[in-house]
Amino acid sequence: MSAAPKQNNKNDQAHAKMVLKLLADHNLETTPDNYQLFHGYVADKKPALVKEMRPLLTSGPLNQSACTSLHRRYFGGTDLVDQALQTGGKFSEEIGTVLRMLSAAEKNAVEYEKTLSGATDILENASSNKSLKEMVDTLLTATTKMHEHTHQLEQKLNKTTAEVDSLRDNLELVRTEAMTDALTGIANRKRFDEFILQQCNTAEANGQALSLVLCDIDHFKRFNDTWGHQTGDQIIRFVASCLQRHAAKSHLVARYGGEEFAVIMPLTDGQAAFDMADNIRASVESKKLLRKSTNEDMGTVTISLGVAQFTPDDAIEDLIERADEALYRSKHAGRNKVSISTDPQDGRSAA
Repeated sequence: MSAAPKQNNKNDQAHAKMVLKLLADHNLETTPDNYQLFHGYVADKKPALVKEMRPLLTSGPLNQSACTSLHRRYFGGTDLVDQALQTGGKFSEEIGTVLRMLSAAEKNAVEYEKTLSGATDILENASSNKSLKEMVDTLLTATTKMHEHTHQLEQKLNKTTAEVDSLRDNLELVRTEAMTDALTGIANRKRFDEFILQQCNTAEANGQALSLVLCDIDHFKRFNDTWGHQTGDQIIRFVASCLQRHAAKSHLVARYGGEEFAVIMPLTDGQAAFDMADNIRASVESKKLLRKSTNEDMGTVTISLGVAQFTPDDAIEDLIERADEALYRSKHAGRNKVSISTDPQDGRSAA
């Protein structure tokens, strides 16, 4: 039983030495972010990170800009909030445990008080030793005070628990808002980066299917120039709602940037993702849009989509690039189409 902590300590020391050596080899400062990034690499806790960093480290010195980008994508800015949520949860659980113990203790104290009261009645009716009765009276008084103090403490802890629960709710709300696109209400790019990292790691570890769909609104600039930015926002919200309506509960619909969207589809192979993407395309095309301010007919909006399925050899960038290449082919094939990347080596040169 005592060997495991020692072994963990040895591993931690070995990892620390490796991290410091790598940082020195690449002339990088030993900042908290750099240390966290390289520790994630040497500890092999993030397969996608290891896969991406290995060729970068062997091809030459890794600069600070690349490290910053890697850290932002693989570690993000949510760790602190997640830790706070976890801490708050544990704190709440601990207080709940204490409350249950205090509640039981209070019941015992009440029973004890009743027992002592009964003993006093018996002693009053008996020819008992006066000092013994005084002792029992003293114990009864002390027990009553203990009961009052315990009750007060329980009330305070109940209030503290409510405050901790409120804090956790507020933290969760802040985290949700930080991961939501303000215009559309769907996930933002930050949430996309976080979710695709999680799902790629899961797909690689468990051999599960995973697909990515990238979507772009056709001729969006022309709509903006013709009808104005407010109408452009209306179109973006409309497309986002179509994507959300057709996506499964396990899928993540995100605004990837500007007029571009993404749908991450866990447990979904490329063909199923293609079929769903084509349903989305048809749904968007079938709706005639009216300008809210004037009720003018703006015609129809179309979208182009690209689909790629995750493969065990993929880094995150590979999957995104292949979906983007498929989207590029849809655009250059006349728009309002869905293309799928069937070959991990597909590229624009093959379009």
